[in-house]
Amino acid sequence: MELFDSLFDDEVLIWRPQTPVPAAVTEHLALREAHESQLATLVLPDRQLAQAARHIPTGVTIPVSVIVSGGAGGLLGLARRDVPGVAIISAEAGLRDFNDLAGSAARVVSAATELGSDVAIFVELPYAPGWQAAIELVESAGLYAKIATGDAEPRQTAEQLSVLIEADLSFKITSRLSYGCLALLAAVGALIDGASIEDAADLMHVNAEDHISALITAWDQTMPARIRRRVRRLGSDRVRDMINDYAAQQPGDR
Repeated sequence: MELFDSLFDDEVLIWRPQTPVPAAVTEHLALREAHESQLATLVLPDRQLAQAARHIPTGVTIPVSVIVSGGAGGLLGLARRDVPGVAIISAEAGLRDFNDLAGSAARVVSAATELGSDVAIFVELPYAPGWQAAIELVESAGLYAKIATGDAEPRQTAEQLSVLIEADLSFKITSRLSYGCLALLAAVGALIDGASIEDAADLMHVNAEDHISALITAWDQTMPARIRRRVRRLGSDRVRDMINDYAAQQPGDR
């Protein structure tokens, strides 16, 4: 697997919710035509699923990832939906009870069985007390984790990545990735190789570009696959920019 194969989720409607749905669908179709191999899904809130489908040309099907708004209950509702023009290949659910994250995870795990094995489920794990208690439940059910970096400091992101890698739980990262997607992937690679949280966090600072370039150049042929076994998706509202900026630097192209 190449480093960028089916890596990116187009999250323009998540990070820029003011974007008109027809415009988002049109731009996504153009993005998919230009970068089919790098693109995974268009990410939609469940309330916009039918609206987006109305703007997909006849005969075209877009792979989508649906963010469910009702936690475990939202997953149950999604299992009963069949919307022409979209192929629901993944769903993303948050843990709603911050006082019992493990219990909330157990309810999501139970509801996820209604969607079947063809739909990948990403469970967003908030950086809150007790978040690590939910990891074993998610991993044992064959689901995936999701972390949202938002405005998080690099060390917090590195800490979450380290815990997920140690638990051997694959995950999605959603963020505007202000420090660049290669920096994030390089941090994951460093943690896989045993780097400290502090060293991984250092790679996610904007002044680390030269260090990242040297690190990626030193990767062996197995590293992209090792990273992608952990990082299932990267979600962003600027997928086109990331692909244009970094596709030429894929380690598989060296």
